[in-house]
Amino acid sequence: MTRRIAGLTIYGLYDIILSNQLDIAVFQLMLAINMDSQNTQFNSILDKVMAASQEQELASFNPVDIVTILFRELGSREQDILRRRFGLHGKGNETLEEIGKGYNVTRERVRQIENAAIKNIKNRPYYHDTLKPVNVVVLASLEKHGGLMAEDHLLEYILQTAHTDAVARGHMLFLLARLGTEKVLRDEVPGHIAAWRLDFVGWEKAKKTIEELTAILEKHGEPLTEDELLNYFRETETFKNHREHFGFNEASLDPIYAHLRTSTKLKTNPYKEWGLANWKTVTPKRMGDKIYLVMKKHGQPLHFRAITEKINQAGFDSKKAYAPTVHNELILDDRYVLVGRGIYALKEWGYVPGVVADVISDVLKKAGTPLSRDEIVEKVMEQRLVKKGTVYLALASLSRFARNEDGKYFLNENAA
Repeated sequence: MTRRIAGLTIYGLYDIILSNQLDIAVFQLMLAINMDSQNTQFNSILDKVMAASQEQELASFNPVDIVTILFRELGSREQDILRRRFGLHGKGNETLEEIGKGYNVTRERVRQIENAAIKNIKNRPYYHDTLKPVNVVVLASLEKHGGLMAEDHLLEYILQTAHTDAVARGHMLFLLARLGTEKVLRDEVPGHIAAWRLDFVGWEKAKKTIEELTAILEKHGEPLTEDELLNYFRETETFKNHREHFGFNEASLDPIYAHLRTSTKLKTNPYKEWGLANWKTVTPKRMGDKIYLVMKKHGQPLHFRAITEKINQAGFDSKKAYAPTVHNELILDDRYVLVGRGIYALKEWGYVPGVVADVISDVLKKAGTPLSRDEIVEKVMEQRLVKKGTVYLALASLSRFARNEDGKYFLNENAA
């Protein structure tokens, strides 16, 4: 039997949503059913409905245009106060006191004007129709991500790349905080970033997910890409045994990613790798740690000037890196080995510290038998970016190396 809601088949609902005739209350009911239903056929069709409707809404959605319509019958002073209070001009929110000084009125009077302006907007006959796109987009975005999203994540998703400026963000937050649907709540939970959620969705799923993801990262002890982390999560008992309860499925891991984004304990480094926020490989503060992360990611030796450039490109923080500072850090930190003129490598990659003669000594020790000059040169060139002549010159040190009757080199046991 075909499932019905309010007398309509789910196929009929599909057409209604796409024609933008669906009442917001019915839309909210569908969200709740979709997140709790065990009916595979219904969920599959509803997923298509949501995807099509959401794509259509996001493509044309612009919070600045919506606020402009809602403000059109307000006086200039009311508009100015609301724009300054909620940062709609892109310059940040102003306090009641700051605005009051400009108008020579008290902070309480500014508050009264603000509240009256909001009430005025809500009493307009076109208010609900104008705000409908906001409600639809917000509800659909939250449903797609399990009903709960960090505020920054929600704004990024709704505004897309074309509207990520401060002005658009300010307008969107104004619509959410002062005019949005009462079915969506804003929470500030300890250990989590400020987030928005559907009123029937709690924090249990997010907390359990973050607990599992944290355990995975702690076990590995180093940052993981998003794909790596989520693939490991698929192997957990939480995912396997509670897939339906937590709303997880193989087709979409969006809810898991959304939960991840709410945590203050977990964070990404500039290379989009997840780890614990206090790890040096995630939020490096010292110059030496920034150098390490840049080189680790690059995977091969770099000149100190190139390292400096990559640090500044990564944008770890607002502090600019300078080549002399980076070079000095490379010299002093034993994690790095000079392998050529101004070129450094990570010691953990197997590079031997010291001059070329030290590298030759290490090569001969590991070989355990005399080696020809060409064999030594080949091994040294794996460790140092130098010319062959430099290796020949180092081999000429009779105090460290000697040659047998076959012309092969070995360590001089009489060397100091």
